[in-house]
Amino acid sequence: MGNETVPTTHSFLDGCYLQHDAYSGAATLVSFHFVRYILFTVMFTVAGPLVYRLVAAFFDLERDFKSLVDHFDDITNSLIYSYIVFTLGNYSHTFSWVTLVFYFVGILGYSALVEIPFMRVSLPGWRDWSKPAWAVTLAGLAVVLVAAGFHIHWAARAGIIEWYLPLFVLATASVWAGAIVKAAHHYCADNCPEGLGIERMLRRFALVLFTRRSGDGRRRRQEEQRAQHIQLVERAERYAEAQFAQSRSSLNNSDVNPSAISPNAISPSTTGNHSDGPFASSARLNMPIDNSNRERINTMTREEKHKIIEQRLKNLHYLNVETDGPLPIYRYRVHLHHWQIFYILAFFTRFDKFASKMCAGLVLGIVTQGSAAYGFDAMMERKGEYHG
Repeated sequence: MGNETVPTTHSFLDGCYLQHDAYSGAATLVSFHFVRYILFTVMFTVAGPLVYRLVAAFFDLERDFKSLVDHFDDITNSLIYSYIVFTLGNYSHTFSWVTLVFYFVGILGYSALVEIPFMRVSLPGWRDWSKPAWAVTLAGLAVVLVAAGFHIHWAARAGIIEWYLPLFVLATASVWAGAIVKAAHHYCADNCPEGLGIERMLRRFALVLFTRRSGDGRRRRQEEQRAQHIQLVERAERYAEAQFAQSRSSLNNSDVNPSAISPNAISPSTTGNHSDGPFASSARLNMPIDNSNRERINTMTREEKHKIIEQRLKNLHYLNVETDGPLPIYRYRVHLHHWQIFYILAFFTRFDKFASKMCAGLVLGIVTQGSAAYGFDAMMERKGEYHG
């Protein structure tokens, strides 16, 4: 391997698609081998966690109680994490018996390490660590830095240093970006106790838009009603005139003088029965019109609209919030777990070297120890409820 040269036409984008290169896939950002993936997944998802839980039960090691549902959740998460690290970590080229052996060494070795009384510590409580805990942690950090130096050297020889280091910085974004998100969340909790301003702004815009459209719709409907009333009046007047003309013709042969009859004299009140005769329709159509209906157009003032909008903004619908109840806003702290640290490192042990494969097995084993013992705990840990 040491005598092989790097292809001169290699570029970062080429590395995304090449199945093999002069350094056994080190420059291949995405790679996949079905059989090795199955073996890798069985190791990471089934064999490793099972071995740890059996050993932990036998020696009563530190661990969380897990139900069948918890184990099922761990398996589904392991399937996701194993696929990502396999395809992006070049394990389709480097996964071998060396990785497998040191994988179990990592599980058992780290399990024994955290059973030491002074090593039962967590990162958020680093201010209270004892001197032995600091000594062991710094020694482990030194080992990681030495291994990182070798991997950077191999990356330079493989001609991938221009993206190897930037991607490492990007991978650590889960750490420093988490701290930024936590600070932004606390700022929002202090200054926007009613929730994120962007949601309220969008909802306010929708309410203003719909309120205006609703007012326009009411005005159109009221104008249509007024036009219908006018049409009804005109029809009633024409109907009354027709009935009057018919009545005059029918009275020509009677003793009553037709000229003494006026349209006003022929009305529903003279019939004595509003539901019978030709005047029933006239009675219904010639009903008096309330002039207030003609002018009943939406005249809601701007202040009234603003009051309605503010009232509705107080009752935004969230499934996890009771009506008129407080928003579930919590304080958080960043708790970086060891499974997250070593999972990041597992992407960069991508070289076809015995030492690199050994490091890959160790970091993957430590990841499995953390997930099997405690689960895939989130980095953001609730510190308490927000009280303003």
